[in-house]
Amino acid sequence: MSISKFFGFYACLMIVTLSVVPDAILAQSKPNYSDDYITPPESIAEEILAPRHEHVTLNNLSPNGGYFLNRIESGLPQLSKLAKPWYNIAGLQIDHRANRNRSMTIDDPVIGLELIDSRTGESRRLSTPRTATITDVSWSPAGDKLAYFAHYNRATHIYVATLESGQSERLTTLPALATLVTSFEWAGDGQSILTVLLPEERGAEPRRPQTPNAITVRTTTPEENRLRTYQSLLTDRHDANLLEYFVTGQLAKINVETKVVQHIGNPSMIRRFDTSPDGDHLIVQTMKRPFSYIVPVSRFGWTEEIWDLNGNVLTELRTSDHRLGVPDAEEVEDYGRRDIKWRPDGNGLSLLLKSDAGKDEEESDSGDNGDDDTRENSEPNEDDDATDRVIQWVPPFGENDQSIVYETDSEMDDVMYNDDSDILFITERGSENEKLYAVFMDEPDSTYTIFDYERSEFYEDPGNVMRTGGDLGEYVVRVSPNGENVYLDGTEYFEDFEENAPRPFVDEVNIRSGETTRIFQSSPDVYEEVASVLDDELNLLMLERETPTMIPNSWLYNRETEEMEQLTVNSDPNSEVTQAQRDRFKVKRADGFEFWMEVIMPQDWNGEPLPGLIWHYPREVDDQEDYDEGVRDYNKNRYPRIYARSSDIMIKEGYAVLQPDWPIAGDRGSSNDNFVWSIVQNSTAVIDSAEARGYIDRHKMAIGGHSYGAFGTSNAMIHTSFFKAGIAGAGNYNRTLTPLGFQREPNDLWRGLDKYVQMSPIFWADRLNGALLMYHSEADQNVGTWPTNSRRMFHALNGIGKDAALYMYPHEGHGPDAEQTLLDLWTRWVDWLDYYVKENGAVEE
Repeated sequence: MSISKFFGFYACLMIVTLSVVPDAILAQSKPNYSDDYITPPESIAEEILAPRHEHVTLNNLSPNGGYFLNRIESGLPQLSKLAKPWYNIAGLQIDHRANRNRSMTIDDPVIGLELIDSRTGESRRLSTPRTATITDVSWSPAGDKLAYFAHYNRATHIYVATLESGQSERLTTLPALATLVTSFEWAGDGQSILTVLLPEERGAEPRRPQTPNAITVRTTTPEENRLRTYQSLLTDRHDANLLEYFVTGQLAKINVETKVVQHIGNPSMIRRFDTSPDGDHLIVQTMKRPFSYIVPVSRFGWTEEIWDLNGNVLTELRTSDHRLGVPDAEEVEDYGRRDIKWRPDGNGLSLLLKSDAGKDEEESDSGDNGDDDTRENSEPNEDDDATDRVIQWVPPFGENDQSIVYETDSEMDDVMYNDDSDILFITERGSENEKLYAVFMDEPDSTYTIFDYERSEFYEDPGNVMRTGGDLGEYVVRVSPNGENVYLDGTEYFEDFEENAPRPFVDEVNIRSGETTRIFQSSPDVYEEVASVLDDELNLLMLERETPTMIPNSWLYNRETEEMEQLTVNSDPNSEVTQAQRDRFKVKRADGFEFWMEVIMPQDWNGEPLPGLIWHYPREVDDQEDYDEGVRDYNKNRYPRIYARSSDIMIKEGYAVLQPDWPIAGDRGSSNDNFVWSIVQNSTAVIDSAEARGYIDRHKMAIGGHSYGAFGTSNAMIHTSFFKAGIAGAGNYNRTLTPLGFQREPNDLWRGLDKYVQMSPIFWADRLNGALLMYHSEADQNVGTWPTNSRRMFHALNGIGKDAALYMYPHEGHGPDAEQTLLDLWTRWVDWLDYYVKENGAVEE
């Protein structure tokens, strides 16, 4: 376990090589190597700080359909938030002063809540605590109240806002514990909220002994164990005790009106919980001790049980041991139970169970026999082969409390219900097809197919059955008021996707006849997506509409009158970039492989070639067909999206920005055999194609990327001579530091030594062409990109006289988020490229 400290911002650099430049050229000054946080030119800063957070999307509709919820955000996170002390315990990042997950402190700074009338678009703001940020806003089942977490500097509390008054009132007296469980739940009647609180008699935080009382011991596992290179693990028993302290909470039910708190059981290490619609029972998943020292918290073992409101364990549903490596998939002992969930009508649990499941288990533990089936005309034939069953399991969840609702000779994948639970909607998924059919409970021997399609037929995908909130808060299949129809929403794609954009649709399907009627489809020239449904007949739809030149806005569409009314007035604060000149075209490599690239040019580009920046991310594909299948969902009607780290912004400094796909092609499991070859081929084809169209000066090129893109950047600068400079963020430069595999690589270091060495930039650092800017975050937790990669790569480049710099950012994760970090980062990028690309490293006289 590591406790974050204020690392202090520092820059690692070496003296850049001087070169002579003609007097006629005004040379760019050297990059700014100050260790202060610095800011870029205003033209860049205005794009980073643009108020994108003010964009409103009407997609969070109250259960009664009256209002949409809009979260009011404050913009980019501030570095002071990220710098707040925190613990990293086996990968679980904890704001220990506030007893919550660190993400709730630093992410998405929501500072207010706004209600928007679903018919008129009129808005009003709810009263919320001024000094708190907000997460996990949740409608009550009736839609007359909202509950949310309010995060203060040293505590998290639940507040409830009443829509009629617009006022919020604090519900919790003791603070919530939101380290593992980061949400709460309404009971189905809307009278209570269930949550995890700090234990009343918690005691003091464990302190590390000044004199060690234990050593660290690790032993190998009995068999090969290809663990990933996790950065944060438990180190000793103190870490284990600290973890237990910060994840042990008191499950409680709190009456919304009286605020009376009912404790449920004893404080436990609760991983998740799921409340029954009637609020009387819970599925509770608790973490197990002893903990593992070789995997993070997310892979620790757990037990899942049904509890009553007194905390009594009524039955064990499932259990899982630590996921310690191979096999990587979670191994769960579920006693044959699958698709376990609460029935939406409040009558117990629904689950799937094979007729022969649990026969080798103890009857009293598994309760899987279903011998007391009471449903008429549904007794299975015990002489037949195993059938698959939908089971209803009612309180008190003993072995004799199960009944068979439906059974079939086919294997079911999941079951959904309508609100009354008298229609089952069953999905069967095979390796090649998917089928959805309905079963009416008053005629269980008949099935009615909603769709049955081959999963390989991409262009024939029927969509997904639409769901909505039920009366008791559970999601149910949306059925027409007359009970005869269901609805499928999906997207129609076209083989000529460059000419025909994807078109979202809604189909109405008669349950008994299977007759399908398309009741809505997006226009060919406008991308229109159903964000919300406002009535039971689907006559009123809230659409999110956009084109390449029309920013997304929410429009109320009346299907009967075909009238459409715009309810939001979003504007684009990044229009200079989103509406730049853009060209998308195919690139062909020398080996015949084709892939797509988009080129972005400044709005005022005069046709003269510009310095170029390639921004990329390598992606493994099996072959051309595999690549082509991956781009079938391209949408030419999308409005361009710009974020604080979008490379598009570099056009404002006079660069052509090239954003190609970057395929690494080879048979599955062997694509990395061609990694270097693909890097060279891709670079060549991209530059040749962009130059042929007059976009770039091929003698003034840079390349950049983040994470695996940083890995690709350094390799491109080593194995080609195209690039004057590169930008590499949070990269891995030494594959021997991930000796048991990476990305889709199936071989370990010892079975693929030549490949690991060939792909590792640090082994070829002496061949680096151009100047490499690296940046990395001190708190990067991404598997495979430890910050030591950048430190060692810089050490190597410095030692052999290459032009390089390394900027390390405190408190940030794999992707920088804080406003101050982002402004500084862009300043370094612009300075670096201007100096090494525009002026070829010339020194100002």
